[in-house]
Amino acid sequence: MPDHHSVLEQLHARWGAIAALSAAALTTDQRLSVEFYLADIERDESAEPHVLRWISMAHELDEFIRSHRRLPLASAARPRPRTPEQQLVDQLAYQRRRSTRAAMVEYQRARLEVLPGFQWEPQNDRWDAWLEQHQAFWNREQRPPRRRAPDSQEASIARWVAHQRASERAGTLPAERRARLLSAQFRVL
Repeated sequence: MPDHHSVLEQLHARWGAIAALSAAALTTDQRLSVEFYLADIERDESAEPHVLRWISMAHELDEFIRSHRRLPLASAARPRPRTPEQQLVDQLAYQRRRSTRAAMVEYQRARLEVLPGFQWEPQNDRWDAWLEQHQAFWNREQRPPRRRAPDSQEASIARWVAHQRASERAGTLPAERRARLLSAQFRVL
C-alpha cells in the first residue's frame, strides 16, 4: 500500500496538470478545485479565507497522520474532551456530512480520500463488517452466535445481532439495512 506522502504527490501532480490548462478549458468545479490545490501547495496565500481554513485543516490532518500513523480517533469519554485530536475528529465528522460533501469541489473530496484509512461513511462500513462476520460465523459453525459464549468475538457478534433485532422492534432500523438482513444467506431478523 502506497504511503500517504506518495499518494498526495500523485494528487498534486494531477491537479498541477489541470492548473496548467487555460481557465477557459476548465469547468467551474475544476477552476474552484485549482484554488484549493494552489492553496494546498502554498502557492496562493491570497486565496479566499474559507479555502485557507479548509486547507489548514487538511494540513493539520497530514501532520497528525505523520506523527501518529493513523487518522484521529474519537475519545470514548463523555463529554468529549476538547483535545486537538478530538477537534480533528469533529472536523472530519463535519466533512463527512452529506450536505457538506455535496458542497465540496472535486479537489476537496479527493484530498480527503487520500488520507490513509479515510472513509466517507465509517458507520456503514463497520455495519457491513459486522454483517460479514455474522455470515462467516454461521457458515463456519453452522449455528447462530451466542451472547454468553466464552469466545469474545462470538459474543460480540451475538450482541450486534441482538442490537439489530432491538432496532427492528423499535422501528429504528433503516429500511436498507432491514432488507439486507432479511435477504442475507443466514438471516439476522
